Amino acid sequence: MLVQSCHRAPLPLPEPHASKPLGLTYDHLRHLTRDLFVDGHRVKIVALYAPAPDYRPTGSPQRDGSEGIASVDDAARAAVALLRAYEASGDARDRDDALGLLAFVAAMERGDGEYLNFVDGRGVPNDRVASGRKGMSFWGARALWALGEADRVLGAAALPPDLRAVLDRTVARARRDVDAGRLVGGSATATSEALLGMLALQRAEPSPEHAALAERAAELLVPLSRGGPDAAPWGARTDAPAAAWHAWGSRSTEALATAAVALGRPELATAARREADALWTRFALAGRIPATVAPDGGATWYPQIAYGVGPVVEGWLALADATGDRRYAVQAGLAASWLVGMYDERTGRTFDGVDGPGAVNRDAGAESTIEALLALQRVAANPDAATYARYGTRGAPSASLAVVPDRREFVGPGGERLTLRRDASGLHVDETPNGGPITLTYWPAANPAETRLATRLVARWNAEHPDVQVRVQPLPAGRSTEEVLLAAIVARATPDVSSNVSSALLSRLVRAGGVVRLDDRVATAARLRERTSPAMLAPLRLPDGGVYAFPWKTNPELLLYNVDLLARAGVSPPTTQSELLDAFRKLARDADGDGRRDHWALWAPLKTTWYERFYDFYPLYLASSGGRTLVRGDSVLFDNAAAASALELLRRGFAEGLLPRANFSQGRDPFADGTVAMKIIGPWFVRELEEIKTPGMRYGAVPIPAADGAPPEQRYAFADLRSIAVFATTRHPEAAARFVAFLTSPEADRMLVEEASQLPYRRALADDARFARALARWPTLPTYARYVERARDLDVDPDVVEIFDVLSEAYEAASIYGTVPVRDALARAARETRGILRAR
Repeated sequence: MLVQSCHRAPLPLPEPHASKPLGLTYDHLRHLTRDLFVDGHRVKIVALYAPAPDYRPTGSPQRDGSEGIASVDDAARAAVALLRAYEASGDARDRDDALGLLAFVAAMERGDGEYLNFVDGRGVPNDRVASGRKGMSFWGARALWALGEADRVLGAAALPPDLRAVLDRTVARARRDVDAGRLVGGSATATSEALLGMLALQRAEPSPEHAALAERAAELLVPLSRGGPDAAPWGARTDAPAAAWHAWGSRSTEALATAAVALGRPELATAARREADALWTRFALAGRIPATVAPDGGATWYPQIAYGVGPVVEGWLALADATGDRRYAVQAGLAASWLVGMYDERTGRTFDGVDGPGAVNRDAGAESTIEALLALQRVAANPDAATYARYGTRGAPSASLAVVPDRREFVGPGGERLTLRRDASGLHVDETPNGGPITLTYWPAANPAETRLATRLVARWNAEHPDVQVRVQPLPAGRSTEEVLLAAIVARATPDVSSNVSSALLSRLVRAGGVVRLDDRVATAARLRERTSPAMLAPLRLPDGGVYAFPWKTNPELLLYNVDLLARAGVSPPTTQSELLDAFRKLARDADGDGRRDHWALWAPLKTTWYERFYDFYPLYLASSGGRTLVRGDSVLFDNAAAASALELLRRGFAEGLLPRANFSQGRDPFADGTVAMKIIGPWFVRELEEIKTPGMRYGAVPIPAADGAPPEQRYAFADLRSIAVFATTRHPEAAARFVAFLTSPEADRMLVEEASQLPYRRALADDARFARALARWPTLPTYARYVERARDLDVDPDVVEIFDVLSEAYEAASIYGTVPVRDALARAARETRGILRAR
């Protein structure tokens, strides 16, 4: 949207890219950043301007009142962008730069929650200009936003005490306006940005007080919508009835939609839609976003700046998150094409705007750079928005908002077409891929819960994507996923997409050339950015750095325990392996008086099939391993004290008759009927347990007990990860990647939790308000969710099955039968594993 305005410029813009993931760099933002001393504090500032062609950071010119070199306005928003970058990347430089900028923000606070805005090159605050005088205005609201985000991203414990004090005073000052029923700073924009800070604070430190303040602030924005669907200014939120709507900082839609999720108030999303559904839909059909809209609907089209386009893009994306309606994400992507056209992915530089038809302002100051980054960060993390951010508008833009066409066509970099179409029922998205309609085949797991979920999700996808239809064909029951898919690769009869791919299978599929890399596809790259962190992806990358299967769901294994059985035996849920051994002794008993124990603390499988170690040795090992798995490259990692402790615990359990020498293969679950009091298992079992447990059974979940003395930071759960693969035989890899991104969307993830008691491999799952109700549906699931990011899976290694076979032999010899000392069995397993690794 709006790209044609840029292409009329007399000088060429950054070269357009083929369809690929959007690249974000913070180089130009760092180029604008300088160290300075303000009130005796060493801080970081962002220079206001960077004139072309050399882009040397400078202060404001005389025409702007010589405001200074830097502002709280820009530093606070830059801190938000860098905190988001740190949250996504874990790069300590992003965190440290954000804290340096926040130190400047804090230095400009006057001790009462009010702020000066500008500082000169000597570090002296400028209180003479109207745009920077002490107060709770735009700069104070943005300070609250940035400080609240710091609390959310870094955590209250990591927030420096001086920033904490400034945050508390700023919240108190904003509360004075809100409690008096006044817009913060007299502005809908300032109130919206202050509300974003309040919502971040509520997410970081949930409390009735924080929630109530945010609710009151949101309620100040709701009635500001003017006009209606067919009456100018078409739902625009303005400070007063006679005031014009301006694109610059128009964040009320984003703030209300975000509040709807964070506060559990869906009516706030309904309020947010009023402006987006009426006014912003006209922008989409007009083919451009105006600078201002008068109360009578008259539009001023220029200047077009990132500070105007970015907040609209973010508002659409916040609505997509709040409602699950992909039309908002599509419109966000189309609008973001203006930003993509103005943004240089190589340097991170964003031009300062379009001053008129064909007149591109090629300067690249702080505000343009920061606002583009804020919007593009969110675009790059939304598969639909990322897909359409490289589309261009066809046809001339509308001259008026009062008269816009009922349809507008957009064209993708490969000639794909998309049409926005409006009728009496609302806005519709019609997509036409190259080559006509597409059909994909999807193989989900055969278990009933996942088959039902797949059927529901595919029905929704097919309704929303008539151009790309998906057929569901469950994997054959009675055969393992590994057997079916490897046979299908040999026969070249693989589906386009299959879920339930284990890490044990993945490296074999890659070695066979059977799957498509996904982290370089637009849709799946965006979903990976939205859903995971670099730390979560690192163990899943192959030697070339690629991600070849999308990490879909995880079942972090914990120790499930019967509350009443433990209480009757005087046993607390064990936290160490010596406590677990003590529990073995107290819970093993002869219930029927025949002289033989028939009830135990735990069941450890006697079978030596490789995957049986998922329920005994491997989770006990990971509980003390410090995150080490079995192998890394050509090195063996498991010949250590953590592995020895796990095998020794199991050896003593069998040797003392405290673990049953039975496989319980008669179709009953020994935990559900009370035969054993504890079970090492993942959350998938909770749904089944609720159906088969004895009446009145109460249970809880705790982390797997660690070796004595193992510090908390060394304790990990077994992830039992399952992924989704796109197979190399597909003729439509981009469409398949979009379908995978759909299967892993927040709404699909919520359904996975609700219907299958399984957890999406998603960062911060336990604290995400969107999933709170779904997690609460099942006992213990909120506890399990805490370990999604504190887990390790199998090594993505082509020989991992053979390595587990070797360890199963060590388990059998050392633990079950005690014929070989534990250390000797481990050493032998390590030697055999090194032989496996050297042989390939």
